[in-house]
Amino acid sequence: MANLTDKEIMASVLGEHKLAASSLTNLILESVCPMLRNDAESILTKTFDAQKQVFDIMSQKGWYSVQSASQQEISSAQQKIKGIQSQMSQ
Repeated sequence: MANLTDKEIMASVLGEHKLAASSLTNLILESVCPMLRNDAESILTKTFDAQKQVFDIMSQKGWYSVQSASQQEISSAQQKIKGIQSQMSQ
């Protein structure tokens, strides 16, 4: 068995956090038990925090690069989100 690099291990951990976040989100959205929902929300928050730490380490090491968005692209995305929120509150 080949040895995994630190980059490969971190990429795997990042992927697992993404999968966990997706699964927890589905659990929360489909949960009818308030206690279960609250527990899952707490775990999801911790998962987000852990994912961010892994992402930051990978980014600092140059293992995960993202393209920076322009201010116009950010503003456009914010407007789309506001539109979706507005539709959902109607």
